[in-house]
Amino acid sequence: PTLNRYDYLKEVLHDLEKQDYTNFEVIIMDQSEPFQELFYKQFSLQLTVKYQQEKALWLARNNAIQLSDAHYFLLFDDDSRVEKDWITNHLKCIDFFKAEISSGTSISVVGAKVPDSYRYFKVSEQIDTGNVLIKRAVFEHIGLFDRQFEKQRMGDGEFGLRAYLAGFLNISNPTAERLHLK
Repeated sequence: PTLNRYDYLKEVLHDLEKQDYTNFEVIIMDQSEPFQELFYKQFSLQLTVKYQQEKALWLARNNAIQLSDAHYFLLFDDDSRVEKDWITNHLKCIDFFKAEISSGTSISVVGAKVPDSYRYFKVSEQIDTGNVLIKRAVFEHIGLFDRQFEKQRMGDGEFGLRAYLAGFLNISNPTAERLHLK
């Protein structure tokens, strides 16, 4: 999802162009005013861009998931930066641990120390939808994000709790790090 952040989004899409894993599609739910469709022509990515008039994060994530027939969904924010092995590191985690969810780490200050509790692989107690890989089977079993959490911060937590209660394995993945510019 993106909303009036074309300057940030440009850097995000350049980071995705540099990924060492290349078999992916980027679905953007653009809620910007004015919508700048030509902006997307400059990128060498498999892009699907949809304009969404309603300004709503969980609706945007749900719409993007429903547009795709992918087996994995790597959710990301428009104000993030990642290294070239970000996708690979999420996939390795899912494969190695036979998990359904890889929860990456997020830091908000360049050079900030990742908290000790996030510096090693472990069963995760959190989902940050700005940096998480989720298998399709999770959505098929527990449903999409709950829209009652629009304009609130607990949509991630509620979804994570449903996934946990359904028995899905979520691994905290210190190798899939993003810088969250906020």
